[in-house]
Amino acid sequence: MTFSRRKIVAAAAGLVGSLAGCSGGSDGGDGAEETDTATATATATETPTATATSTPSGPPEDAPEFTINNENKTFIPMVAEVEPGTVVKWTTESLSSHSVTSMSPSSSESGRRAWNPEVASDWELDEDLGSEPVTHYFPEPGVYEYKCDYDFGHIGGCAAVVVGDQEYDQEMLPCEPQ
Repeated sequence: MTFSRRKIVAAAAGLVGSLAGCSGGSDGGDGAEETDTATATATATETPTATATSTPSGPPEDAPEFTINNENKTFIPMVAEVEPGTVVKWTTESLSSHSVTSMSPSSSESGRRAWNPEVASDWELDEDLGSEPVTHYFPEPGVYEYKCDYDFGHIGGCAAVVVGDQEYDQEMLPCEPQ
């Protein structure tokens, strides 16, 4: 059996109409004499409104910025040292494909596990790098390792952002500058 849209709308309207009749003004009494009784009148009171608070979703407008460039399949610098609260911006002028892909100690993907899990921090970033830069806000101290998915087989396709006072040097990376 096929139902048309009109039949469904008509059935719904009929159902609503029949339910409206059931909720009419009868008190369900036995028909005995009714008397008027006083009813309480509601008094309007002012309800305080909640004050909206917002959680910052990104960096403050005056956050410092640090630029990392991908040149000849190498992130420059390979180890960027910045202070907490810095926005890192990755750029490239290359016409070939590049990405900024985070490496984390707890990643379930073997290709995304940190090279130095004893010092690396967990983070998530997987963005293609092209004519528009990729940016990421680093509010907390830590070591944030990353790679280019397209250049990782090449010597300079891995790097790290060191935020705050952390022990880390370029020798800890599995790749070397060209």
